[in-house]
Formats: sequence, structure tokens, C-alpha cells
Amino acid sequence: MKRISIAVLVLAGIATTQAAPDGVTTPTAPPATNAPEAPATNATTSATASAKPVPAMSKSARTAAQLQTALDQLTQSNRDLLDLLKQQQTVLEDIQYDRRLESRQVQSLEERLAESQMQNAQLQDKVNNLEADAVSHNASRESSAPNNSAAQNVPQPETIPANVPPSAPTPAVTLQPEPTAPETYLPAPDSEGEPGTKSWHRLFTLKGTDNQPSQMFHVDGQTWRVLWHNQDKDGKMFQGTSALFIHAFPKDDTIPQEVCAKVGTGGDSTELQGPGNYYLKVEASGGSWELAVEDFR
Repeated sequence: MKRISIAVLVLAGIATTQAAPDGVTTPTAPPATNAPEAPATNATTSATASAKPVPAMSKSARTAAQLQTALDQLTQSNRDLLDLLKQQQTVLEDIQYDRRLESRQVQSLEERLAESQMQNAQLQDKVNNLEADAVSHNASRESSAPNNSAAQNVPQPETIPANVPPSAPTPAVTLQPEPTAPETYLPAPDSEGEPGTKSWHRLFTLKGTDNQPSQMFHVDGQTWRVLWHNQDKDGKMFQGTSALFIHAFPKDDTIPQEVCAKVGTGGDSTELQGPGNYYLKVEASGGSWELAVEDFR
């Protein structure tokens, strides 16, 4: 009887569900609490297992890319730093080379200066010896002059030779004036050429008897020259005793260009390369000198 009653209730519920209008829901029986849960399928388990590691792999890839970028930047920075160090090393080597070159040039100039001073000292000693000889020679001549005059003052007896025809009158002697030194031993400046042609233009002249520097002057042309002349003192005893040394210095530079090194009387011209600002340094002793500077433009 109990089984028949359960079956009737089930059929009545089915009929009620079929007869319910649209939009009206019938309550359904709650699931049994004691019913065991259905186990998860293999597909769901595998999908869940495969979906979980994806974010972890993406993050590690980004981290690796960031590390690689930082490593590349560090490598490039190291390369730039190495290039900068190489450039600084090159600059330091150039500076050291320039200093060694300047040291050698200064040493060479000092040696040449010492040699010039030695030559000047020798020439000065020679001049002093010649002057001493001249003084002693003049003293000996003055001491012998009174004896000669006394001998000349002694009267001599007149002797008239026999059969000697009268002598012809002595012709008058014309005294020639002693040659005088010219005002300058330098050649006259060249006349300027026609417009559009180059010629030598004299900038200035300078003369003296001792050491003397010139003023700073400017050269426009690619070539310029120094006309110079050295002259001994008057007298045979002073021949070859004078000395003249001229050097040209560019502005803000200690390396000179040699213009002349002359001992004794003589002159010449020396051509140099321009343009630029220059000054001359003259070292002389025992005579007189003069020079002229000309620009070819």
C-alpha cells in the first residue's frame, strides 16, 4: 500500500507540472543532502591545470627581457666609458709628446745661446787684445817721435855736388779726400709694381751697434725677407772682429727662425715664410749693423 501511495504522488506532480501556465514555475524539490557529489571530469581537471602556469611563464619572460635590456645598457655604457678612456689616454700622450718636444727645443735653444755667448766672449777678448796692441803701438810711436825730431833739428853742413844739373821743380801733390762711409749699405727699396702685380714693400728699417729687439710687425704676404748688413769698426786691426746674429720670432712662440749669423763685414738677404705677426731679436758686438724688413704682396 505504501508503494502505491508514492507512485500516485509522483504522477500527480508530473500532471501539475505539465498543466502549469507559461511564466509560472513550480518549486522543485531540493537536492538530497546526502547525495554524493559527482567527481570532476578529466577534461575540466586538465584545463584548470594547463591554465594556471600561463601567468607565471609570462611574468618570468618579462623579467628576463628586462634583465637583458639592463644588461645591454650596462654593456653599452661600459663601451662608451672605455672609448672615453681611450680618448683621454690619446690626449695625455699628445700632451706628453708636446712637452718632450718643447723640452728638446728649449734645450737646443739654450745650447745655441751658450755657443753664441762663447763666440761673443771670444770676439770681445780679441777686440780687447787688438785695442791693447793699438795703445801700445801708439805709445811706442810717441816715445820715438822726440828722438827723430831732435835728430832732424841738428844742422847739417851744406854740400854742393859738382857738375850736377839743376833739378826740375817738384810737382805739386794733390791730396785726395779720405773716403767716407755711405749713409746705408742696404739697397734702395723696390718701386711698387703695377696694380694687380706683387712686389716687395719695405715695412721698416733698423740700425744700431749693440743688442736690440724690434717692435712687433705684421706680414700679409706668403713670403717676406730681411735685408741686413754688418760693418767692422774702422781700422785694419778691427777687421773681422764684429759679429751679428738675427732671429725672427713668431708671436706667442719661443721657437725662432734664424735670419743671419755673420762675423766680420758683409751683408745679404734672408727670405722667410708668412703671413703672421713677428718680431726680430738682434745680438751684435764689435761693430755697427742695419736691417730692413720687406713684405712680398
